[in-house]
Amino acid sequence: MSSGIMKVLLISLATSTERRRKAIQVLDQNNIEYEILDAVDGRLGEHPLLRRYNEAKFILHRGRTALPGELGCYASHLLAWEKAVELDQSVVVLEDDFILSDDFQFLIEQAYQWITKYGFVRIEPWRTRRFFTVENHLGVKLVKFLKVPQCTTGYIISPYCAKKFIGSSQEIILPVDVFIRNTYLHKQAIYGLAPSPVKPGNARTSTIGYRKNKINNFNIKVKKTLFRFYTLFMTGFTNLISR
Repeated sequence: MSSGIMKVLLISLATSTERRRKAIQVLDQNNIEYEILDAVDGRLGEHPLLRRYNEAKFILHRGRTALPGELGCYASHLLAWEKAVELDQSVVVLEDDFILSDDFQFLIEQAYQWITKYGFVRIEPWRTRRFFTVENHLGVKLVKFLKVPQCTTGYIISPYCAKKFIGSSQEIILPVDVFIRNTYLHKQAIYGLAPSPVKPGNARTSTIGYRKNKINNFNIKVKKTLFRFYTLFMTGFTNLISR
């Protein structure tokens, strides 16, 4: 980045050459400092981080088994969090299917003043209305979510928050965006930046996939429903009390 404030970590499958080429082109055109993180391909099942998948707990939470792309996505974000800890600095994490706003660098520079204090800042749009403003500077707002949106196209994360996420990810029991959303698991409040510096690209190009491996079992359905109420309560309580 020309301002030298925060590096972008670009998560990209090495085999998705066209998506990677377009993402690199956009970053280069905007003079943004970045590092490519080769995403984990969950379909291959070879990466050590994929061994963290706990199928029984995933089924308890979701009522289905995980998609290979979901596991690869989670492992890829784990690599980004590990990189933030290694660098000992806050970083911008982008999946390669993003659309950059014209004022991306200005907005990221404003977020820089808040990231050490708040830990995690979502930089893509959201639909929920359950949030409130905690900071406001030069027309840029930092909001705290009472209902955390899903999707991990773009966010800023501090090394401290990255350590918390890593420590809470010794087992993969949810898709990564749902893990982030369920704040009781990691005790990290989730914030957002408005206006948003990025937005997701065309969902049809997703490398995760959409086939759901649902399990039609009455006992599993009952357990999932009960656990859903528990999760909603615990997450709502955590969102209220966490900073």
